[in-house]
Amino acid sequence: MKNWETMSRNWGVNWQSLSYLNGQSLSFRVQLSNGKTRTAINVVPSSWRFGQSFISKVF
Repeated sequence: MKNWETMSRNWGVNWQSLSYLNGQSLSFRVQLSNGKTRTAINVVPSSWRFGQSFISKVF
């Protein structure tokens, strides 16, 4: 796994990254309002396409 990158909220529940992420499996780390973090490793497969949605039981 590479370094974690910060994402910014685009609008609503949509987030964006300025990095080129195509062809990579994606993991997410979220910091909750109480300061704790939750991590979902490889929750999005490398074959993902724009417009798809994925669900993780971590959050």
